Amino acid sequence: MSDSHLNQNASEEQNDQATESASATGATGGTAPASKETTAHKTFTRRTVLAMAGCGVAGLVAGGVLASWGVTSASIASGRIEIRTTPTKMIVTDRARCSGCQRCEMMCTLKNDGRVCQHIARVRVWDNYNFGTNPGVGDGSYGNCQFTVEHCKQCADAACMSYCPVHAIYASEDNGARMVDTDRCIGCGMCAQACPWNMPRIDSRSRVSTKCISCGRCAEQCPNGAIKFIDWQDIAQKVIDQGVVRTTTLVQV
Repeated sequence: MSDSHLNQNASEEQNDQATESASATGATGGTAPASKETTAHKTFTRRTVLAMAGCGVAGLVAGGVLASWGVTSASIASGRIEIRTTPTKMIVTDRARCSGCQRCEMMCTLKNDGRVCQHIARVRVWDNYNFGTNPGVGDGSYGNCQFTVEHCKQCADAACMSYCPVHAIYASEDNGARMVDTDRCIGCGMCAQACPWNMPRIDSRSRVSTKCISCGRCAEQCPNGAIKFIDWQDIAQKVIDQGVVRTTTLVQV
């Protein structure tokens, strides 16, 4: 399990705190009155779940908390499973489940752009062309002919955000996703060039950048369950069910 995937605790803490603060703030901008529900963290974030579990994401994986979603140390080490975390969700992609249908790409743009245009999809699917002379022989670059599912990593220190000359990319207070301010974006494409995975794209119609906002449409429409958006609320419940913490711990976090 690589450090780039899991060692984001400290750098994402501010985003988690902003998400918690936003959820506890009323529509008028005032602080919501204290209640038993808010004290017990009605809205769980990445930070609160990891704090109550007393471990990081790697600890949740090793402890088997995420096994019901197919996330184990072995599946990550094999390259089959990749996980990314935001303050409100854990995003899991399973290459072994992907059939290459590209429905996720189509549904992504249909929801976010009002049309099917896979060039600007926020999730990308492609085949491992260099799997070798024949499927199963393992003499190619990847050793298999599985499909690769790539999506925005919602990086804690996002290059797209750092290199935008007009500061048009910002972290959403609602879910921590890096989003594009379309009124400010000038369509220069610097974000796409800066991103190691080339995730942002310039829409040829609107002439502004588009990128993933963690809406979860790709996961909803995947027929094989190759993409999952898991709420930290669900992970927190799994932590409790497995006896990692007592329910009374929630009040103290």
